[in-house]
Amino acid sequence: MGLLQRVFDEEGLSTISLTLVKEITQQLKPSRALFVEHPFGFTFGNIGERTLQRQILVDCLKAAEQVTTRGTIVDLPYRWTHDNLRELQLQKKSH
Repeated sequence: MGLLQRVFDEEGLSTISLTLVKEITQQLKPSRALFVEHPFGFTFGNIGERTLQRQILVDCLKAAEQVTTRGTIVDLPYRWTHDNLRELQLQKKSH
């Protein structure tokens, strides 16, 4: 995604990545990215956490507009605090 993101940005389209693995994102060097410390399959939060999901989306839109320095990765303050990932996997509600 980082490679495509740079091409789109060069053509004047504002893009932003949302990443769960900061180290890989640093290597790909997208123009702008947000890092959220959540497990795969739950980038925007746990099932039913509509307020958090909306806030992360709002953060993405704001950062796409406000972050102007290429290569910036912004750490979002949200942390996965649930200890139910295995249970959700067994119920086939996660990846």
